Amino acid sequence: MKRRQLGKALAAAGATLAASRAIAGPATSGLRSNFAFKKEEKPVILEVAINGATNKKVNPTAPETPAEIAKQAIECLDAGATIVHAHTNKPMEDAGAAAQVYIDAFEPVREKHPHAILYPTANFDPSVYHQNRKSWQPEIQSGHYRKLAESGAANMVLFDTGVVPISVYDKNGLPGPADKFWWYGFWPGDNKIVLDVCNDLGTGASISVFEPGWMKNVVAMARAGTLPRGAKVIMYFADYDWAGMAPPIPEALQLYLHMIEGLDLKWSVGMVGGDIMDTPLARMALERGGNFRVGLEDWWRGPSNLEQLKRAKELINKVGRPIVNGAEAIKYLDIPFAATRPKT
Repeated sequence: MKRRQLGKALAAAGATLAASRAIAGPATSGLRSNFAFKKEEKPVILEVAINGATNKKVNPTAPETPAEIAKQAIECLDAGATIVHAHTNKPMEDAGAAAQVYIDAFEPVREKHPHAILYPTANFDPSVYHQNRKSWQPEIQSGHYRKLAESGAANMVLFDTGVVPISVYDKNGLPGPADKFWWYGFWPGDNKIVLDVCNDLGTGASISVFEPGWMKNVVAMARAGTLPRGAKVIMYFADYDWAGMAPPIPEALQLYLHMIEGLDLKWSVGMVGGDIMDTPLARMALERGGNFRVGLEDWWRGPSNLEQLKRAKELINKVGRPIVNGAEAIKYLDIPFAATRPKT
């Protein structure tokens, strides 16, 4: 190859590389063990997801009724949790009625812990997905958030922006069987409802990331300046027995951190169907300024919520970062919700 042709080839290769970096985001080298931060200035957001779809048949310690949800939420907050997430497991086409069940569960918690960060799940019914292969309309699936926030019971809402299959595998290695497969997803109408609640009422937002496409949605909102105040992101991982979601390996977390590099985001990791602390990700998150969550929603066959919380605190103490809670957590996350915003 002549020198001039070689120069053109190298220039073309350089342009291609530059273009690919522009698409991929800031380049990183290797798997860095730590980001640069002072541990004492980077408190941990420790969330407990106290039940999810877990009932007493699966785990006898799981809370089911509003009274049981309130009791365990209070116990977790007393023990130092930053955030409590709960499901009432009473989805209804009447979104107002669905909200009322959450109000019944959250109001006793709010009385004991006026600055607690509490949030519900979406008002969705998996059986509807199975029967109709479509979800409820956004005004049903996300319509309960406004009433719940207006009551003062919840100061954070769930903000899920994508679609993901959640399933194990059948004997042929395909997602299934059918009765254990469900489609979890949200439409633009859901996103608008949630964003309006956040902007109108000042609730924080718990933004889920189940796949890289969901994180691209987060990045797009950050660039557009539309991420709600008080938002935090949870990246979910699952072992190879599960369809969907990245495996709980450092390289998978690194991909997500690469995507959000340079953005001022509070982020956590979670593990569907297992113990996040049995993976490298819990400690890796702590060492990089992130957080993680525990609880019976994610590790439904594990020990009680309080036992999982205790173990999480032990790991956090080993790393040497403080846990933030109460009024300080409201300020740290910058949740503008008037009913729970500290006066000073």
